[in-house]
Amino acid sequence: MAETRSKNMIWRWLLVCLLPAVTALFFILRPSADDSAHLIRGIILACECAFLLKFVLFEAVGHHLRGEAALKRATLWLLLPLLVLLLYICHYFGLF
Repeated sequence: MAETRSKNMIWRWLLVCLLPAVTALFFILRPSADDSAHLIRGIILACECAFLLKFVLFEAVGHHLRGEAALKRATLWLLLPLLVLLLYICHYFGLF
């Protein structure tokens, strides 16, 4: 059973890395027409980040409760792409 969960880790990495990358690339290639559209797209990015954060944390808690320490550590590494997404959101809104 743990082997199946470790195989699912590839799909989790793809989800957490590619979904924000595709969304950001779409927003870069199709710029906003006005300020309200820019704000809406920023809100979409923030909601995406919040959803993926909940996804990663629920997976990590599940691994912790099942006593799968190695999978928990591997799952917590998924927080790094989310940190990059958070930095991009701050850049998107002009913080730096």
